[in-house]
Amino acid sequence: TESEFRALANTAVELKWIRSLLQELQVSVHQIPVIWVDNQKALALAANPVFHARSKHIEIDLHFVRDQILDNQLAVRYVPSVDQAADVLTKLSQLTGFCT
Repeated sequence: TESEFRALANTAVELKWIRSLLQELQVSVHQIPVIWVDNQKALALAANPVFHARSKHIEIDLHFVRDQILDNQLAVRYVPSVDQAADVLTKLSQLTGFCT
């Protein structure tokens, strides 16, 4: 969960940078961007940071992502691993289905 959540936090930071760049270029974005994650525990941690005892070491990331969600700057949604398009490039088990 920690690595998945750190990846989520890094994506949120990059997304904030892209939004500020677009704003500086005077390009308006009307929709809230969505980050799709395939880890339900990371999604639960982003939605409701109650696990303070177990997540103390990722607290800064936790607060940043949570603040972005509360400010309607981004949304985090769940996508099952089977439907995660990026996994085709990283997981051999999904590639073998295409090769047979």
